Amino acid sequence: MKAVNSIRSGAAYIYVKLGAVVTAIEQVAIVKGMAMWEVERQAGTGPRKRLIVSARSLQPLPAA
Repeated sequence: MKAVNSIRSGAAYIYVKLGAVVTAIEQVAIVKGMAMWEVERQAGTGPRKRLIVSARSLQPLPAA
């Protein structure tokens, strides 16, 4: 079920559709050849929300 991509579990990424920082949890599926990842949104101090997103919509954080 694993597809070859550059997303790493536990790493932080920008989810481009929301512009939010997320942490990749694990790859959960492949839909039409695209890896789908479960990510956790890091939104302030409130509850964290988990989403299923395509690997294409995750961009690495810019280097500081």
